[in-house]
Amino acid sequence: GEEIDSLQKSHVFNMQKLKNSELRLTEAEQKMRELALNIKMKEELIKELVRTGKDAQSVSRQYSLKITKVEQESEQAKMELAETQKWLQELESKELTDIPEKAKLQKEFRKKMDAAKLKVQSERQATELEQNVAQMKHQQTQLQKRLYEESEKKKQLEVEIQRDQQQIKVEFFLFLFASP
Repeated sequence: GEEIDSLQKSHVFNMQKLKNSELRLTEAEQKMRELALNIKMKEELIKELVRTGKDAQSVSRQYSLKITKVEQESEQAKMELAETQKWLQELESKELTDIPEKAKLQKEFRKKMDAAKLKVQSERQATELEQNVAQMKHQQTQLQKRLYEESEKKKQLEVEIQRDQQQIKVEFFLFLFASP
């Protein structure tokens, strides 16, 4: 009777150990699934960050080219404006006997001057573009910083996953050897 009682207690104890092992195994498997999902999400985020960074660089290059072009045009416009103003002053100081000819020339010069003034205004747009580029470069720096942080987190997660997988193996072997 005592032996049967002892066996029953041993059986109950072993069944409890089995249940505990199965619970730990299930928990570990759940954690593994969660970590795998987390890693997948992080990797997607990293891909997105890399893509966004490349887009920002491309836009930044385009803006830089645009700014250079606008600055060159602006300089040319300033020179044209100065030249046109000089011609107009010379024309107005001359005593032209042919009044209609003088009026026609003045009209032409005024037209040229208006066009030059319009070009000079584009300089203001160039300044705005420069500010945009500076802003984008700042964003790019922030993105690169985030990218670095995310890759560090990813490395850390991968280490944690290896540790968990190791733990699962240990639990599994303990579970196997603990079983009668």
